[in-house]
Amino acid sequence: MITYAWRTTLAGAELEDVESLLEQAVEYDAEAGFSTATPAAAGRGEVHHLLVSIAPPGERGSVALDRLPDVPVVAYLRLDVLGDVADVQLVVRPEFRSHGVATLLAELLDEQPTGWSSIAGVRRLRAWSHGAHPAAERMARRFGARTDHALFKTLRFIGGSRPFAGDGAGVAVEAAPDGPAEMVEGHLTGIAPGERSVLARGRTRLATPVGSVLVGVDGPDPAGQSACIALDPEDASAGDLRTLLATALLRVQADGARVAQMYVDALSEAFVGASRELGFQHDQSDLLYVRPL
Repeated sequence: MITYAWRTTLAGAELEDVESLLEQAVEYDAEAGFSTATPAAAGRGEVHHLLVSIAPPGERGSVALDRLPDVPVVAYLRLDVLGDVADVQLVVRPEFRSHGVATLLAELLDEQPTGWSSIAGVRRLRAWSHGAHPAAERMARRFGARTDHALFKTLRFIGGSRPFAGDGAGVAVEAAPDGPAEMVEGHLTGIAPGERSVLARGRTRLATPVGSVLVGVDGPDPAGQSACIALDPEDASAGDLRTLLATALLRVQADGARVAQMYVDALSEAFVGASRELGFQHDQSDLLYVRPL
């Protein structure tokens, strides 16, 4: 039913087909925050692109599939290989989801000599699932992947009728042109554009005696768009973390924000505890799956 082809580079019509697929997926998944992929971006290691095609209507083996459009690419997989580890990003065209395309592709890549085994040296696959993604959970169980790490996206409502009134610390304000650092390797690569835009606001560092935190609001619409809070670094005591987060909340609230967004390392009890004590509410979980080959 499906076929695939590896490419080391994408250009011309193939690149246009992949970009069209990704644009549709971004729009379709905007509210859920599912992961995306960026075919033209440089990778940490060697990049491989996998283009997945399907038979034309009338030759797909089911009436439901035959009703779907005749398009050149129904799924795109990007593989970033560094040493024996490969980071995987897979996006299926929205119309073709829930029809077994991802599962069948994974089976073929396991079984065929042109699949995973054709990528020299790869021993482990890593893949992020962004947001509530039941299909990713089912795939992980079926193919023996384990959860290796998790980040919680959290929200804290502030200002207006529910102002934050905690105690902060004295700060030195510095510019942070590079924005927040990546909390877990590979997490930022495939996050949705909306999440990326929030993180991009974290360009101001508040340096305190107990550590520093990056913050930022949307200039044109601070009350209507989420402010960014990002700890830098996050390996502090629970008490210091509470001080840092309170300082950050007071700053973005003073700058007009009505909601602050922050990623929390789910493996850090101190971080999770401090965020909950200060009223940050869980919005979604981003899970890192690892699968040995």
